[in-house]
Amino acid sequence: MNTIMHRRVVLLSAFSAALTATVSGRVLAAGGISRDEAVSLALAYAGVAKWDIFNLKIDRDEEQGVPVYSIEFETKFGDFDLCVARSSGRIIDADMKIDDEWVRRQPSAANPESEARREVLRRVPGASSADIRLRQEGRRWEGELRYDGMKYEFEADRRTGLIFDWTAERRA
Repeated sequence: MNTIMHRRVVLLSAFSAALTATVSGRVLAAGGISRDEAVSLALAYAGVAKWDIFNLKIDRDEEQGVPVYSIEFETKFGDFDLCVARSSGRIIDADMKIDDEWVRRQPSAANPESEARREVLRRVPGASSADIRLRQEGRRWEGELRYDGMKYEFEADRRTGLIFDWTAERRA
């Protein structure tokens, strides 16, 4: 992972933790999160800065009976679709795809498997690296994690460790 991207991920991780704590306090007081808070949580989860997005769409919707904000946006490097629970701010569904050409232009990582695992754990706080199942498939890893009522599936580049395909689904 290049230095600029790594700094951005570290900053967004800290922001995400602070925002989650702030939103959690607000949820108890007001009974739900705002559209702006949902967008901030989705961006932090995706590891994307607000200035990198375009074609932002936000809808009030339902996912498996849970009221959510459905948030879709694009960047020059990928497409993102996330559902944020309106009551808690939890991401309960996500589909994120990064452009193959963009991944190919990124520098190689010294330890790509560690980079991929670190990114999974950033997105799924509380999970353990031992819970992540990885298998090699050609030039990529296919991975899976089940944690806290969610199933996460992803594909990561074996040269860079970047996750270029990510899905998260709530399991009832």
